[in-house]
Amino acid sequence: MTLILISSLRYLQLGLKDKLRFCVNRECLDYGVEGRGNIVGYGRKVVRRFRCKTCGSVFSARKGTFFYRLKTDVPVILEALQLLLEGNSMSAIARVKGVKQETVANWLKKASEHADEVNDLLVRDLHLTQVQVDELWGFIKKRRRTSAPK
Repeated sequence: MTLILISSLRYLQLGLKDKLRFCVNRECLDYGVEGRGNIVGYGRKVVRRFRCKTCGSVFSARKGTFFYRLKTDVPVILEALQLLLEGNSMSAIARVKGVKQETVANWLKKASEHADEVNDLLVRDLHLTQVQVDELWGFIKKRRRTSAPK
């Protein structure tokens, strides 16, 4: 399971890093409305920037996502989080990725802050039978017993 925000997943799935489709300024008349042609992209640094023709606000392609204000490439962060989920230590991940241990800890903290939104995104429209739900809860309860501190 990859820990990312709903808008982050949308950003990656739709390839929005080069074409944001709506203004993210809540006070803008075109806030959240797609396809108006009011968003103009410019700049070719690490993260693309955009300007809304309607309100004039400037924002990055990562605004409103898990990756906002992070300077590291998205795949590196996602791989580090996946390694954490696999049980690797923060110090090992930091060595492999060439970052500080505090950086990995900050990624984890930021991911945990958005866990509810991730859960809502990943666990919906599952159409599970009663047997499947019972199996899932049995697995969760078993994991809780075996991972409880001694």
